[in-house]
Amino acid sequence: MGKLQSISTKIIISYLAVVISTLLVTALVFYPLLIGILEKRAEIGLEKQAWEIAHAILSRQSGLPANREYDFPLTIILLGRSVESDFLWLDPQDKISFSSKPELFSSGLSLSQLAVKLREGETFDRNKSNIFKSESYLAAEVPIRSSAGLEGTVITFLAFSTLHTLYREMLLLFFGCFLIALLVALIIAFFLIRYLVRPLRRLEEYAIAVGNRQFDIRLETKSNNELSQLTATFNQMADQLKSHDEGMRRFFRNASHEMKTPLMSINGYAEGIRDGVFTGPEMENAIEIIHKESLRMRNLVENIIDISILEQPHKNYFLPHDLYYIIEECRRTVGGYAMEKKIEIVSLVQKDTWVSGDWDQLCSLLINLLSNGIRHAKSFVKVKSQTIDSKNKVLITVHDDGAGFNTEDLNHAFEYFYTGANRGSGLGLPIVKKIVTEHNGQVRIYNSSQGGAIAEVVLWAAKGVS
Repeated sequence: MGKLQSISTKIIISYLAVVISTLLVTALVFYPLLIGILEKRAEIGLEKQAWEIAHAILSRQSGLPANREYDFPLTIILLGRSVESDFLWLDPQDKISFSSKPELFSSGLSLSQLAVKLREGETFDRNKSNIFKSESYLAAEVPIRSSAGLEGTVITFLAFSTLHTLYREMLLLFFGCFLIALLVALIIAFFLIRYLVRPLRRLEEYAIAVGNRQFDIRLETKSNNELSQLTATFNQMADQLKSHDEGMRRFFRNASHEMKTPLMSINGYAEGIRDGVFTGPEMENAIEIIHKESLRMRNLVENIIDISILEQPHKNYFLPHDLYYIIEECRRTVGGYAMEKKIEIVSLVQKDTWVSGDWDQLCSLLINLLSNGIRHAKSFVKVKSQTIDSKNKVLITVHDDGAGFNTEDLNHAFEYFYTGANRGSGLGLPIVKKIVTEHNGQVRIYNSSQGGAIAEVVLWAAKGVS
């Protein structure tokens, strides 16, 4: 069953189906066409032969000698072949003066007395050539005319069975040529299939290797066709899978490291409290550290969950939302953190600034940007927005008055678990970029000429709402 479903088998079966159907259609069209051509050529040949015999009879002064019938042409040419025919010489009273086939058409008999009919009772003009078709014969009759008047007629005839035999021979020749052509075509198809299947099998082996995480294998492309384009796509896919695999390995390695650090801190202080090492103010400090590290663990786990959700295939349902209310909710969410750091959050976003997107994802995006700004700011984080591109898009700017980004931060800030000089989960900006990508937007970070860091996000404005 597997071989029957292979591409090569399907190609051969399709090829044979096309060829056989073409043969059948050709045969159905060729049969009546060939019969018509043969009959027409036979009519022309018989008429020409009859005129030649009539001319030969008129050339003789004493009639036709009984021993000289071989002087008359007894063949016609059909499709390049000589085909035997017969003739009758009739006197003006339709009696047979001479017959090339006396066993059926005896001399001295009237044409109407014969058992085998050539004219089949058709009306005709004896003064000109005529073509007759009976059940068994095709005949041509021409007059023998001299200066004295009508001397009689000549009938040349050919059995239809002879035409059918010739047709069968031509048909067998046609089928023979077809079978030879089919055999040659199948041989060519065999080598063509091998040519097509060989790179497909290489691609299959390559796909298996990639499935086994062997991403360094590459296929060479020696031609410029669809298969070479497919090969190039496979190589590109392997590069992307390799990059993704390395990123996932780095992600899990960094995630385990980031989770291990607070766990070790929590475990150490918990054991110290259990063993009575910390007492009084030291115990309160240990409990505070355990609390902060547990919060850090919680934030880290929440960020990892957010990333895993964003990485999974899903369908987005974007709706119009007023950016003003999203910002207000985010300010309330990070308000405690801002108060702890003594940072003021200033929002210059006006009401009726509509964007298209997912409410929860947009909140997560802005919370991460605000939290990142609060972590690095000295006194304030400012949020503002404006419509761009003929009000089709909304530009959101988050500006803090901190030290700004260094060169390494600008190059690696959107990588998983990159923390730079300041401690953090290293997942905030990667989540921001992932959400912006989901919304078909753009994000960039840079340093302000007036000091501090700026993060810009471009989102699509809600359709029909300005």
